[in-house]
Amino acid sequence: MATTNDPPWNIADLMRYWFPQGAPSTLVQPILPGWSLNINSNNSAAPQTEIDVLAHHSYGRQLGRISDALRELVLLQGAKPEDDNAYGKFLSMWGEIQKVKAGGVEQRVEQVMADLGTLRQSDAEKYERVASKLRSALK
Repeated sequence: MATTNDPPWNIADLMRYWFPQGAPSTLVQPILPGWSLNINSNNSAAPQTEIDVLAHHSYGRQLGRISDALRELVLLQGAKPEDDNAYGKFLSMWGEIQKVKAGGVEQRVEQVMADLGTLRQSDAEKYERVASKLRSALK
């Protein structure tokens, strides 16, 4: 009687069965996590115009300016952030956004400082010009 070391199953059949079980049916890996921009003819009457507008004024900038204008109008009504109504909630949200923006300023200053350190080592002349401009701006 001949014996064989072959397994009692077909490895190709097992792979065809198990591999789809462990792999997602679709795989999406965003290039810029957190970013989303979907402009097409389904959700915009003029997609190219919208793209052109966004090249000049992002949605964030547009919302920021609208929020600043709305805040002025809400304040004219005598509203306060602690009010338990839509005006108060808006003012509270606006204040929270300002705190986030202020934190962003500090992060950008840290990055500028790091960039200046690099510039100082790589191009002393340019570093002095930039440092002089910063000193003037801080007076």
